[in-house]
Amino acid sequence: MEQNQQFFHAHHSPMGALASFTVGEFGEHGGMGLELGAPFAGNVFVGYQDGEGVVNAFPFYKGANDQSERYVQKDDTSSLTERLFDDIQRDYRWASDTFAAPGISFKVLSPFFEVPDPSLAEHKKLKQASCPAVYVELSFNNTSEQDWTGFFALQGDELRWNKLLDGDANGMVGVTCRDNVGIATQSPGARAFSHFSVQSALSKIGNNDCFMLGPTAGVMVDVKAGETVTLRLALGFYLGGNVTFNRAMQYYYTQHFTGLTDVLAYGLEHFDSYAAIAEASDKQLAASKLNSHQQFLLAHATRSYYGSTQWLFDGTEPVWVVNEGEYLMMNTLDLTVDMLFFEMQQNPWTVKNTLEQFLKQYSFYDEIFDPAKPEQNHKGGISFTHDMGVSNNWSPKGHSSYEVAGLDRLCFSHMTYEQLTNWVLCCGVYISKTNDQDFATEQRGTLIDCLQSLLNRDHPEAELRDGIMSFESARTEQGGEITTYDSLDHSLGQARGNIYLAGKSWAAYLAIAKVLRDLGESEQAEIALAAAKRCADKLSNSFDTQLGYIPAVLDGHSTSAIIPAIEALVYPYEMGLLEAVSEQGPYAEYIKVLKTHLKYILNDEHCLYPDGAWKLSSTADNSWVSKIYLNQYVARKVLNIDLANSVEADAAHQRWQTLGASKHACCDQFSSGKPIGSLYYPRCVTNILWLNE
Repeated sequence: MEQNQQFFHAHHSPMGALASFTVGEFGEHGGMGLELGAPFAGNVFVGYQDGEGVVNAFPFYKGANDQSERYVQKDDTSSLTERLFDDIQRDYRWASDTFAAPGISFKVLSPFFEVPDPSLAEHKKLKQASCPAVYVELSFNNTSEQDWTGFFALQGDELRWNKLLDGDANGMVGVTCRDNVGIATQSPGARAFSHFSVQSALSKIGNNDCFMLGPTAGVMVDVKAGETVTLRLALGFYLGGNVTFNRAMQYYYTQHFTGLTDVLAYGLEHFDSYAAIAEASDKQLAASKLNSHQQFLLAHATRSYYGSTQWLFDGTEPVWVVNEGEYLMMNTLDLTVDMLFFEMQQNPWTVKNTLEQFLKQYSFYDEIFDPAKPEQNHKGGISFTHDMGVSNNWSPKGHSSYEVAGLDRLCFSHMTYEQLTNWVLCCGVYISKTNDQDFATEQRGTLIDCLQSLLNRDHPEAELRDGIMSFESARTEQGGEITTYDSLDHSLGQARGNIYLAGKSWAAYLAIAKVLRDLGESEQAEIALAAAKRCADKLSNSFDTQLGYIPAVLDGHSTSAIIPAIEALVYPYEMGLLEAVSEQGPYAEYIKVLKTHLKYILNDEHCLYPDGAWKLSSTADNSWVSKIYLNQYVARKVLNIDLANSVEADAAHQRWQTLGASKHACCDQFSSGKPIGSLYYPRCVTNILWLNE
């Protein structure tokens, strides 16, 4: 990795705890945060006091703005000077993140693995998966002739610390804050402290090793001349009791851990096994055929996905939630459909769980209208909300936190049609990959309802249907629906007549047809296949020979070119419907047209930036990298297009994260390489598909 890309924030998170130890950016706030949509507004201090009395530290705190030796905080009464490490090297892998400088190695482990299905797994596996902790291995190699004191500490204006009072039985020393976050170790010689700062603690001001008024706390260890000392630390999180509102739920880990001390003790006891899991993931990614940029992007995305997850318990059943990054919206369905492939690989039960939640709590039946005759409503059908709530507040049944009536194709309008396709596509992929026949049978009626709803939104009169969305949901109150690209121009933001969304409806018809045919509903399956053919033909026939591509919106005016015209091919492909995406299959013309479309627009006159990065729309400088990753996969794997600039593009997209979005961990939405939204985001795990190439 280039030196100027060494410093960037990354999540380091347990699975399902909505918690993150965020660290890595030069001179910026970070630390251990719970239920946040941004890095914790604190500081991380890691380093050692050398034999000359100088405090040497990594630059992971606000104010670390130069490499020169200087006196530290002006209000600090200690006389110690501070020096930032130079020649810092970072080794960023799938489940480990290691910073090395002269005399010190600081390794953060965030192991991830299959979240076992609570209805099937044994207690031991569930406890292992739900433990809300991350792990640090901190080594000091003192080759000097003088003694050192090594330290790891966290600071925050709102934090007040106490020693880990009940850790003695486990041989632990450490510090906790309100029993919500804590640091513990069993390493010999370690001692806990809290004070105004690391420097004041090292100076032994007042000779008090646990001064509770101080906002800085952690552990120290003496490192004798010529010795190497390693500290193993568990960083634990814990929130007991009900954490959600309107529908009260607790974190699933509270079923297995009595409190923070229990978490820290278990984490340290099983440090070796968690470290082995992290190492196995690191080796798996390193052994893949992905280039170094792709490996970085997958590792970065994986961390942010887990940093947004909540594994909850409603008193009877588990509930899986993925929060929408900085926005903290719960189970946003247009993210669910993109994170689907990652979850299907890691823990398919979470997909089923989310589908069932949407059906039970966040489905509805609406009416629709023709924008040319907005005063007349027609029967619409079933659909699903955009999300389930925000910031731990479940939204009312059948409603989202996001969607607002009275807007015409603007941000915060309804996404009714897209969410309908999203639920169907998730359902189809889940059933196809798991062969869960019980679930398929349960959804028979729902899928028939979804089919009719899709057909009605094309046109209530069967003979007037052309395969794509033409009618709007009455929930917009005579406004217009949008897509997941809510802040884009009409090329991708508008739902009606949009070829991106039309592609998803084609894929949804195929998904319905496959599941219903397998259930013996041959008549309904044929209706769905006929609709898919109408849709494919409409899109194929809309190819504009003068433009050289299919215009983004089929309204007779649009000339925008968009890459996501090809996106929906991923769903039938992942369902095993290979004929459907073949140039010799029943939709051969459609596939050929899409191939021609992409080849024509994949250049810097349309949909590439000068540095090779991808631009989703030719008329909007606003791109979602999660969608770029997904469309790259479709182009290479499904359409078999040789992308000549692949490595160049991957390098550019890495720079978007490490340079453009370095303060925000993994981000999704960029304008010319600068993050403009969707910070601290989970959706970028679409790139898990690259491992299939």
